[in-house]
Amino acid sequence: MVLELHVLGPAFGLPSIDAECIAAIAYLNRAVPQGQWVVVADHETSSPNQELPALRDGSTWIGDFYHIVDYLQTLPSRPYSLDSSLTTSQTADRIAFSAFIQSTARPLLDLSLYSSFENYSTTTAPAYTAILPWYTNYTIPPAHREAAKARTAHLGLGGLDVDNSELEGPETGAPNLSREYEAAKKATGLPSESRTSKPSLLSLGRQKGIQGLLSSPVYAARFRLDALASDFLSPLSDLLSKKNYLLTEKAPSSLDCLAFGYLALMLYPPVPQTWLKEAIQARYPRVVKYIWRLREELLGGDGLVKAADVLSLNAYRGNDATLDGTRHKLGMRLPWHPIPAKSLTAIASTIAREVFSGMPLVSLAFRRHTIQPSPFSTSTSNTKPASSLPSSLFVSSFFAFSAALFSTVAGVAIHHARTPRIEDMVFEAPRQQQWQGLGQAGDFLGVFAEQIRAERNWNTRWQQERRGGDSGLGAGEGMAVASEVEVEAPR
Repeated sequence: MVLELHVLGPAFGLPSIDAECIAAIAYLNRAVPQGQWVVVADHETSSPNQELPALRDGSTWIGDFYHIVDYLQTLPSRPYSLDSSLTTSQTADRIAFSAFIQSTARPLLDLSLYSSFENYSTTTAPAYTAILPWYTNYTIPPAHREAAKARTAHLGLGGLDVDNSELEGPETGAPNLSREYEAAKKATGLPSESRTSKPSLLSLGRQKGIQGLLSSPVYAARFRLDALASDFLSPLSDLLSKKNYLLTEKAPSSLDCLAFGYLALMLYPPVPQTWLKEAIQARYPRVVKYIWRLREELLGGDGLVKAADVLSLNAYRGNDATLDGTRHKLGMRLPWHPIPAKSLTAIASTIAREVFSGMPLVSLAFRRHTIQPSPFSTSTSNTKPASSLPSSLFVSSFFAFSAALFSTVAGVAIHHARTPRIEDMVFEAPRQQQWQGLGQAGDFLGVFAEQIRAERNWNTRWQQERRGGDSGLGAGEGMAVASEVEVEAPR
């Protein structure tokens, strides 16, 4: 069975617009023999986490880059591994630096390709338009941008977004960060460089000098961006040192594939604000050569991958031999394959989902709630992750107890409201002087005696009225008898 790798389509001359999709393509192209795998430019899959890249092996779907790597490395009949020769120490470095790359390189790409409005509107959004169906361009690119802005909100660089800074568009003179940086240096009398300048190499000018440059807002933003780039590139450059690859001297590993996926999207996209590309080229020349070498070795050459050529295969219907000839004619080095044909019902369902997912309230029914798996868990692990939320049994029991308590209180209140009382209960001060001098206890006993007196008077009156009715005794006489009853207080 031929393996199918589904990825987001090509952009910027690279095989995908997504870093981990590029990494997955590089891994399979290096580890899996030709003819045993194909790559499909897609935008939705049936993978477990509903995200790309996703590998299909028959009826089995595997999502996430390192889950794909684990799956390929543990196949019993045909293990495809680039990490089998790593030592224990190198394996530990692979795990640590994989987590480091994913946590530090992703925010840099988010800032460069998505958070920056100029880069997004002029480069990233048109690249999505070239690889997506028309009806998904209204949902997928904006969703990716919103997710990127949310991931980088804590960095305090929202000024890169023109929507927040209320600037003009690029065609009307929106400021470019690199151009403003050079203009700020020129205004302060400092020497300007075409590529970039290190703060440590700045010399004092004849005007405001370095103090004036440091007070410029554009310098503050550029300084912060350069610091973020150095946090990622410096440890990676130290790990590479003078080796050909990050972990070994002889052959690339899965870590090299992952690093290439992120570094390629930092170097090759033709964005207007080139601060990230400038940081790599000016201060890390070994990393630049490393990227060039990996593109040749992992992708089979440095030729540009054209989105139009890849998408043109979707209209192709024929045998594999003819398809190989078409790919060769188009100069494709990767085993691109047409996307499986979809029925009109499936297309209509996709369009409806994309349309309704953008509507308020209605979109809640179409929202996908996915849990990102750990990138380093093995495929043989069956451990269910513990949740910090209370269990469903506890929540159900709590709500059942609350409902029962509320029903009981409400029932008592309704019964009390519907039950008539004979007369109001009024507490009066005691009339007997013998209860005085006992303090609060005397007051209580006096009130208690008055209640007994009232109760006995009422009973006596009721009995006298009843007897008067039977024996002819008048009501007034019965009342007189009742009034003569007194309660004697203990002495």
